[in-house]
Amino acid sequence: DPGGPSHRAGPQRVQAGAVLAALGLALAAVGSLAATVTAVWVLLALQRARLPEDAPGELTHLLLALVAAVAAPLLLAWWRHPKDRRAFLLTSTYTPLLWNAGGLVLAAWVVPDLSGVALREQGAWVASARYGDSATQTRVLSALAHHAADAVDPDGALQDLPGIHTLPEEVDTEHMVSVPFSGAGSAILMDVTLEGPAGAVSAPYLFDTGASFTTVSSEQARALGLTIPEDAPTLEFNTAAGPRTSKMAFLPSLRIGHVQIPGLLVSVCDACVTDQAAGLLGLNVVREFFVQMDYKNAKMALVPRRVDGPPNRAYDVRPVVDMKIEGSPEVWLGRVHWVVIVRNRGTVPLRDVQPVIRFVDGPDLHARPIETIAPGGVARTLVRGKVHDRAGEFTIELEHATW
Repeated sequence: DPGGPSHRAGPQRVQAGAVLAALGLALAAVGSLAATVTAVWVLLALQRARLPEDAPGELTHLLLALVAAVAAPLLLAWWRHPKDRRAFLLTSTYTPLLWNAGGLVLAAWVVPDLSGVALREQGAWVASARYGDSATQTRVLSALAHHAADAVDPDGALQDLPGIHTLPEEVDTEHMVSVPFSGAGSAILMDVTLEGPAGAVSAPYLFDTGASFTTVSSEQARALGLTIPEDAPTLEFNTAAGPRTSKMAFLPSLRIGHVQIPGLLVSVCDACVTDQAAGLLGLNVVREFFVQMDYKNAKMALVPRRVDGPPNRAYDVRPVVDMKIEGSPEVWLGRVHWVVIVRNRGTVPLRDVQPVIRFVDGPDLHARPIETIAPGGVARTLVRGKVHDRAGEFTIELEHATW
């Protein structure tokens, strides 16, 4: 029959067309679902970034995002086909894709900086609000958010998290301290005034750059009224009689000439006392000066560093804080989203505390500054950033802190 194959080809073409149409609808539905989920995620981040902290809570944010990403395109499809149910269902498979994809492209084009900031700052909020900042879900979502933000706003990737930056230093020659050498230059003694809760004590001190911290005797500590708790941090050092361990205490102030240095950590060390010196003037004091040595005239000049604003006392604060990562230090997609726990073991409040994560092969990632930590208190802060693909060993250090 010559007409037989032609008649059979017709139904086959109809069947193939139906399969392609069904496949197209399935792809449109998958695309709509993906675009809707992404849009809800970005809208939640934008809401959190733009609204004040006392704005409506999690459920309200989610409802607003669902109205904008889900209800709006469905209402648009219903408006197009209010009486044709089949046409409405067909339109509903691709309308959310066009609506939400178009909205995402528009946001990336019109407000890329706002979109980037929102994703970096609040992209992991949905997971962190439910599981906490140390959960794997939060870290994965944070990594995805930062990758998306880098694509939308590449310039924003170069900006660090808000932090405390070291202020420029100047030389204060007006308050320079001149110190003569003692004897044949074998020792440098200088008059120092220590100020504590119970009063002040003045005594000659040995200038010693080999000592990490300034020392006081137990008798001076009592006269100054220094508090030395049982669990005070300790310092190990070597003496002529062998290695020794001493407890450390907070000294409110030390004065050399007209220069006053606030907030020092001192070692209570009776083995450091000699017939000529009541203690050692260590590196935590020496580092506050530019030191000029004039061996010909047997004199030393201490030129103070002058900084506008509170001085950074991280060197002195470090021994009295314990810092650790909460949970396991996972890196996802080359991104870090870690919580650093900081405990104040000291006897006075700490302020403007900023830990830093230093990777052996770089980079340095600064945590968000902690406003204050009470004595014996514990605080948590977040550190985020991009690391090398082969990032491995790291240390937690103290970048900034004041008493």
